[in-house]
Amino acid sequence: MTFVADTHALVWHLTEERRLGRAARRAFRSADAGRDLCYVPAISLVEVSLLYEKGRLRVSPARILETLAGHAGYAVLPLDLEQTMAFGSFPAVRDPMDRLILAAARATGSRLVSADEALDGQGVERIWD
Repeated sequence: MTFVADTHALVWHLTEERRLGRAARRAFRSADAGRDLCYVPAISLVEVSLLYEKGRLRVSPARILETLAGHAGYAVLPLDLEQTMAFGSFPAVRDPMDRLILAAARATGSRLVSADEALDGQGVERIWD
């Protein structure tokens, strides 16, 4: 299985795993073990950077990359043309970061690990509980 991690889900996996839903926890543990692949959209690292600069997160993008380095179950997904074009497929989603994360899931044919129910009904299966 492949899945895309929403920013909050990835941060919680690395810092406060108890906040994750059961199915989300299973997905991340499977990626940790190298059985499944978790894509980390590059835009999530941008979002982490913005939140870190504002003092809303204590984990930096560099720390996230250090933690995931060497784990076969994780891959940073660069923003590409396919995702950029898919961005326009989600006009009902107001947050541009969420739209790009959905676009990453659609472009890779992956499910999305996210607590955000507002992302339901966008043609991407959401994993949480």
